[in-house]
Amino acid sequence: MHVQQNNRFSSQSICKILVNAKLISPDQARDLIRREKGVKESLYNAGKNSVYKGLSRQEAVVRMTLIDVMVHLRPKSRNQPGTFLDEEIIYRALAGAWKLEFIKVDPLDLDLNLVTGFISKSFAFKHLLLPVKVAAGKLMVATPDPFNLEAIKDVEMVSKLKVVPMLSPRSDIEKLIQEFFGFRYSISAAQDLFAGKGVDLGNLERFVTLTPQGDLPPTDQHIVNAVNHLFTYSFDQKASDIHIEPKRDICLVRMRIDGALHTVYKLPKQLHNAVISRIKTLSGLDMAEKRRPQDGRIKMVKEETGVEIRVSTIPVAFGEKVVMRIMDPDILFQDLEKLGFSGQDLSKY
Repeated sequence: MHVQQNNRFSSQSICKILVNAKLISPDQARDLIRREKGVKESLYNAGKNSVYKGLSRQEAVVRMTLIDVMVHLRPKSRNQPGTFLDEEIIYRALAGAWKLEFIKVDPLDLDLNLVTGFISKSFAFKHLLLPVKVAAGKLMVATPDPFNLEAIKDVEMVSKLKVVPMLSPRSDIEKLIQEFFGFRYSISAAQDLFAGKGVDLGNLERFVTLTPQGDLPPTDQHIVNAVNHLFTYSFDQKASDIHIEPKRDICLVRMRIDGALHTVYKLPKQLHNAVISRIKTLSGLDMAEKRRPQDGRIKMVKEETGVEIRVSTIPVAFGEKVVMRIMDPDILFQDLEKLGFSGQDLSKY
């Protein structure tokens, strides 16, 4: 982020906005500024901020902002006793003061081709810019640094669209850039591999069965990464099911979230069999059997918690469809307070 050149991100400016919004007191503001340098150095030593990796200590400390310090220290909210300021609350306050639109990006609303189609991962990560959508001939871009005008002009030149920056928490943008560009790279690399070498996907299934699990060759690693991403993404979104279904020209990846089935990815059709093969390998299913339904299961560990995934395959018009039921204790057993009831409805229930 090129925030060190813009006084809007100075510690005094941020504190002034938060004090005016009654989120912190003047005494809290002075304490934050007093502790700022020490906290930044601690964050650099701990490697907490991946966006600053590769920089010297001095460069990193200069480029960090008071927001990094506050996210780490979690100061108490002045106007809501018992709560702490998090990154979203801080950025919402800044957006209001700067007359900018705030956006909490929902990954389910993003299109993989749009996110990765205009800019490279290195550019996106360097400037923390995430294309979100095109509306009325304008490209909406989520960023924690809406005043990086040079980078925004570069995006306008490449996209041939007027760019409208929207303020969004930095950690969200960092995470989404890593996920979307990483998944796009795995898909593109696998697609190039199959197209370049003329690999027959039917043969690839037999190839995978001959390979011990956990010792896959580099040529198969892109599919492994792509499937791993699907599982990680489903955990993050608290999905209960994953559906992978072949169509005539594409492969649909859908996830059931809060009872509704969302299309999250549309993969190239030529990768469908490879993805199914990887899932069959993990779940111990017969790779050669494609004409009859099969059932299996996968055991995974998510943040030290065991998760069971039940896998079912069934032949359909354009190949094999796979449905995976995620038996995640965090989803199956939730506290009533976390189900979305209002206080009044919860007491009635």
